[in-house]
Amino acid sequence: MLLVFVALSIISVNSCNTKEECSITCIFGTCVNNVCNCNAGYEGDSCTELTTQKYVANWNANDTCSANIWNYVATIASSSVIANQFIITNFGRFGSSFSIYANVSGTSFTIPTQNEMGLTISGSGTIEVIDSDDAVLYIDYFAKDEFNQTDHCSGVWTKAH
Repeated sequence: MLLVFVALSIISVNSCNTKEECSITCIFGTCVNNVCNCNAGYEGDSCTELTTQKYVANWNANDTCSANIWNYVATIASSSVIANQFIITNFGRFGSSFSIYANVSGTSFTIPTQNEMGLTISGSGTIEVIDSDDAVLYIDYFAKDEFNQTDHCSGVWTKAH
């Protein structure tokens, strides 16, 4: 019985005291030692900022592929369903009805393997935020067609103004 009492005492001493250790409110996260640990897809002091928000824009894309160089405009929008996901429309200059998704973690993102309009797309990238209006995306991806021909592309995208 004494052992149970000691164990419960240790647990209560080590748990977060909301008045002393967790004086901040974490909207989409958990406070630990007065710091917010944000849920996937959120960031900021109170976990209120969508991680995808810094990606949302029209982008001037310049993709250097093994077969060609493509300059076009792509659009990134936040997913309305998954907090740490965004949607890219006109990806790879494949048309305005061609959209793929990417999963975001901070300043990096992954394009999981997905099939769209006869193409298999996969890749990854990072964002460099310069200021509130300017950013650069660095993206590396593969596009495989229905004939099993794969094109490897590296892109540098800048926010369109």
